Amino acid sequence: MKNNNCGTVSPCDTSIAERPRYFPRQLITPDDLTLEQEYFRNKLRRHNRLMHGWGVVCGAKVCPVSAADGAPTDPAGASAASSFQPWRVAVSPGYILGPYGDEIIIDCCRTVDLRTAGTTGVTGEPCVQAPDPWCTDVYVQRDPNAPLYVAVKYRECRARPVRVQPIGCGCDDTQCEYSRLRDGYEIAILNQCPETHQNPPEMDNLAKGVTPDCPACPTSPWVVLAKVTIDPDGTIATIDNCACRRIVLSFGSFWRACQAAQLSVKGVTPVDSSVDLQAVAQGTKGLTLNVAVDTQQPLPAPPQTKADLGAGVVVNSVVPGAPGQPTLLNVDVLPTASPGPRTLTITTDAGFAASLEKAINVVSASAAPRPAPAPPSPAPAPQPRGGTPAPHPSATGPEAPGPAEDQPSIPPAERPGRRRSKTP
Repeated sequence: MKNNNCGTVSPCDTSIAERPRYFPRQLITPDDLTLEQEYFRNKLRRHNRLMHGWGVVCGAKVCPVSAADGAPTDPAGASAASSFQPWRVAVSPGYILGPYGDEIIIDCCRTVDLRTAGTTGVTGEPCVQAPDPWCTDVYVQRDPNAPLYVAVKYRECRARPVRVQPIGCGCDDTQCEYSRLRDGYEIAILNQCPETHQNPPEMDNLAKGVTPDCPACPTSPWVVLAKVTIDPDGTIATIDNCACRRIVLSFGSFWRACQAAQLSVKGVTPVDSSVDLQAVAQGTKGLTLNVAVDTQQPLPAPPQTKADLGAGVVVNSVVPGAPGQPTLLNVDVLPTASPGPRTLTITTDAGFAASLEKAINVVSASAAPRPAPAPPSPAPAPQPRGGTPAPHPSATGPEAPGPAEDQPSIPPAERPGRRRSKTP
C-alpha cells in the first residue's frame, strides 16, 4: 500500500536531553508538548541502540507468494505452470529494531514486487493490500544475474487530518493539519548488502575485554531481511533469510520454571549414643547431631545453609554431608535456655526450608539424668609374707601349684612362734 504522508527517517539523537518543566499559570505551546514527547522518545532510542543493538528481533521472514493467492498472472513473466507468482515475495509479520533505535512493527503480511522500488505500510492499519487506483507501479531495471536484498526501515507517517481554526478574518479558513503521527515502515529492494550487515562479531568475546567505545551512528537506515535471486523470467530461484541479516540477541523466548522447595528433615540422632536428645541439660556444650536430610541437590556450604534450634541454643557449625550422608550440627545449650522441646529449622539462600518438631528437648540441669556409676574393680588378692605370691584361685594348668602335701614342710622348731606377753 502506498502512503504519501510518510516522513523521513529519524537519525541518531543529537539533541540536548531537555524536557519541559510545568508550573501554575504557565502558557503551554505546541513546542512544549512536542519537546516532552521527544525527550522520552530519544531516551528509548538511545536505550535500544546502545543496550540492545539493532536488527531483526523476531519474525519478518521473506517467502515466495503462492500462485493460488489470486494475483494477476504476468504474461511476460514466469510460466503459468509455476506454483509461485513471479517477481513477488511476501514479508511475514515481525519486530525489528532500526539502526537509530526506532521500533519497526510489521503487523501484517506484506507483498513486495521485486521489479518496483518497494512498498510502505503503517502499523495498525487493516491487513488489506489493495492497489492504489491513482498510481501505477513504476518498474526498476534489475540485473538478472545479481542478487537482490529485501530491506526495511522506519518511517513516521502523518494521519487523521483536521480542520484548522482561522487565525483572522481572511478567507483562508479551509486549511487542514494532520493530528496524528503513526509508526510506519518502508520495504525496499537493495542491490547490495550494506557493510553493517557483514562480518558479525565473535560471540566468545561477548563478556570479555576492556570497556568498549560507544558505537558510531550507522550511516544507513536499512535492516536487510533476506537475499533473493531470480531468473530472467522473474521466477524466484532462492530466498536466503540468513545471508546479510542482523539478528538482535533477545530473551523473549527464554524462561524458567519455578522450583518448589525439595527439602525435608527426616530425623536427628546424637553422635554420642549415650546422649538422650529428649533430656539435654542446660549448659551442655559441644553437642554434635546427625541430621538426616532429604534433598534433590546437596546443601550448599555455610553461610548459604543455616540451622536454628530456637533461643538459647547456639549452632556453632553446620557441615553439609555428601549425597546420602547426614549433615553434622555442633550446638551449645546455654545455661539460660528455656526448658522444653525445640524445633530444628534448616534454610538455604535459594529459598529452601525444612523443619522437624521436637528435635531435642531441653531440661534443667537439676532434672537431667545423671550417668550411672561405673562398677567397682575387683580387689587384688592378699600377698603372703616372705614367700612367693599366692596363686589366683582360678589359676589352672601345669604351672598351677599342686596340693598342700606336695609343699615342703617346715620343722616345728623352725616355725616362728607367737610371742606371748607377760601379764602382771
